[in-house]
Amino acid sequence: AGLARSLLPGQRAILDYFLGCLGPDNRLRLDRGWCFADWVPGWRWGNPPVGKDGCSALFQWHLVVALQMAGKLEQYFGEPEFASRNFRRAGELALAAEPYWNQERGLYADTIGHESFSEHVQAMAILSGQLSRMRCERIAASLLAPAGNLTRTTISFSHYLFEAFQSLGAAGEIWERLSYWFDLEKYGFLTTPEGPEPSRSDCHGWGAHPHYHLHASILGIRPASPGFRSVRIQPFLGPLRGVDASVPHPDGEISVRFRCDDNSLTGEIGLPPAIGGELIFGGVTIALHGGLNRIPNINCH
Repeated sequence: AGLARSLLPGQRAILDYFLGCLGPDNRLRLDRGWCFADWVPGWRWGNPPVGKDGCSALFQWHLVVALQMAGKLEQYFGEPEFASRNFRRAGELALAAEPYWNQERGLYADTIGHESFSEHVQAMAILSGQLSRMRCERIAASLLAPAGNLTRTTISFSHYLFEAFQSLGAAGEIWERLSYWFDLEKYGFLTTPEGPEPSRSDCHGWGAHPHYHLHASILGIRPASPGFRSVRIQPFLGPLRGVDASVPHPDGEISVRFRCDDNSLTGEIGLPPAIGGELIFGGVTIALHGGLNRIPNINCH
């Protein structure tokens, strides 16, 4: 907590820089530097599409997400004025993104011209927490469609897509995308690459984010309150029939042992002594306490 608090001034300065790049319509315009987003084939140097007005829906929504997250940090550290400003600005910038909305497709376009649509923009819009339930459901229907005709995320930005899947309660969708990482070994990789071929950066940190998602999204082990003082476990095991795993915690370790057949989930969850939480699975919520929790049969459907 001390480290995070010490970084708040830097966080504010960075956000102020980007807020200074807003036009009178509250839309973000980045006209200098390398505006990288993802190594998508067809995106020059990884830069997303930018409209004739100099604006990108992806960066607009990314700033909204950053403001929301920063607001939560300010709130946690007892800075209600900074938190209020961040939440207010996030709401204003979300409203300013309305020109990107395409009612016919139920998606946000990459630019105001509506020439292209990407998974990137939909993921950030969902993660913003600013959408109505109806709009979020429309985006989800298109995002999860087998043939959505959307520009797909590649290695780095898939992290945000996986986060969006998890927030939609569709973490099972992550399994299909993990096939890329499952295939790395047969192509001779011992580490995770930076981007899709052609690439010569074959050992890149951001390519390893599935390790995080295997714990946070597939096993569903996430903080339920600031400082990880409580935990929420909501697994989406997909093809897994048995799993034993652990996650470091400031007070020790969170361990899980799940066994799943065609009908039920059983297992054990171990929490640090003073940490409680809940397990959510198959429409059932079970309260968890510090120490060992034995999980009775829960129907998998």
